[in-house]
Amino acid sequence: MILNVRPFFLATLLIAFCVSAGPVMAEIAPPPPQLEEQDRPPRAALLDSLFSDLAKAQSEQEGKAIEGAIEQVWLQSGSPSIDILMQRGLEAFDAKDYERAFFYFNEVVVLEPEFVEGWHKRATVYYVQNNFSRALSDLEQVLRLEPRQFVAMGGLAQMLIELGDKKGALEVFRRALAINPWLDGAAEIEKSLSIDVEGRGI
Repeated sequence: MILNVRPFFLATLLIAFCVSAGPVMAEIAPPPPQLEEQDRPPRAALLDSLFSDLAKAQSEQEGKAIEGAIEQVWLQSGSPSIDILMQRGLEAFDAKDYERAFFYFNEVVVLEPEFVEGWHKRATVYYVQNNFSRALSDLEQVLRLEPRQFVAMGGLAQMLIELGDKKGALEVFRRALAINPWLDGAAEIEKSLSIDVEGRGI
């Protein structure tokens, strides 16, 4: 049996805080071409270093610390006005005022469409409002801009489960775990999905 994934998804988003024909299936954009280290913008180079450290983490404590550092970098827009909008959106979301949260996150997307977390947080609002088509569209944009966004991958996989595409969800969870083995609850759900999709084996 698959776990009750909706509470897990919402908890993950708060802590961190495409679809084709046939069975619903996630299409994660390929990573952008690699630049020489000296040509990488400072923020991108920092993320590359953190993801390298995450892949080499030897313990959950170490992995979670690096995960948190990555999420903090993701939230840094480089614009004071965007940061204020994001903060107000997060406060509204935390207060379950989803209409107000949507207003702020939508403003971020309109004003700074290259800022990944604007799309991600707006997708979260769409999700809690059960607007899966819009949430999936925003998550597709998140993963186009940042193919390593493991929290968005987890959210995408949760929606695929709810839409009945366990095989697609299993593939996305495995991609997320390949990037971040310490993603909360993901390993447990991946194991449950693998039994449902692939059986227990011999």
